Amino acid sequence: MNRGFLLLVLLAAAAFALSLSTFQVREGTTAIVARFGDPRHTVRDPGLYFKWPYPVDDVIEIDHRLNVLDPDPSEYLTADKKNVVVDTFLAWRVADPVKYWVSVNSRAGAELRLTDVLRSTVGQVLSSVPFTSLVSHQPQPQTLTDVVAAITERAAPRVRNDFGVEVVAIRIKRLNFPQQNKDAVFARMEQEREKISATIRQEGVEQFERIKAEADREEARLIAEAERKAKEIRGEAEAEATRIEVDAYAKDPALFEMIRRLSIVEEALNDESVLILPSDHELLDVLEGDAWRAGGDGGESP
Repeated sequence: MNRGFLLLVLLAAAAFALSLSTFQVREGTTAIVARFGDPRHTVRDPGLYFKWPYPVDDVIEIDHRLNVLDPDPSEYLTADKKNVVVDTFLAWRVADPVKYWVSVNSRAGAELRLTDVLRSTVGQVLSSVPFTSLVSHQPQPQTLTDVVAAITERAAPRVRNDFGVEVVAIRIKRLNFPQQNKDAVFARMEQEREKISATIRQEGVEQFERIKAEADREEARLIAEAERKAKEIRGEAEAEATRIEVDAYAKDPALFEMIRRLSIVEEALNDESVLILPSDHELLDVLEGDAWRAGGDGGESP
């Protein structure tokens, strides 16, 4: 019983000593073995490794996977003194674990230092670049791609030398104006649009007046042409009527005279007309004239 218990104690002590003398490196991490706080070597390959028990050797685990830093947008000044708000992000990973651990110690410390470097570098580069290089669609000596490359070229060596961090990529997500600048830009855009709309309306009015004048000229021309043709037709009709009257008069003068007088009466009277005339009125000549009597049987009219 005592021997079995002693064996168990020995096995437990050996297991405990073994646990203090081994460490595991996981996938995506690097282990720094520090002896009395002094980094001695690093282990990158996953697996189980031996070390002196704590406190002789201590193991610091460093994540060397890709990380993305997305700081808040910041306001910068361009070479032509234009304020612009720039939203950037930075992709990074640990390149030198020992320098990283000694300089920044953790991911939070690394991102704090990287944010400072990123903002200062962006400010330096933008201060030498005109605003048109950032937003113009026309060919420029420098483009936004060139600006991003310049920021990366300045920031990458600095953070690698100072913090043991590799910059994988720096990108600009968004460019914007400060709020007070945006209000001024929108007001100017509104004024420009109002000018454009006023110009379009003026052109519309001018076009309307031109079309109306052309339509009025065409109307006057058509009316004049119609009146000319109407006069021609009326002249031809009157000439034809005169010819017919002459022919009718030539064939039977008395009948023609009677019909003419009756036509005069027909034009002067209607079904409700009542005429009271003296006996010597000229209208009675139409009814009792020579032409009317000529149309009778030769007797006298009453």
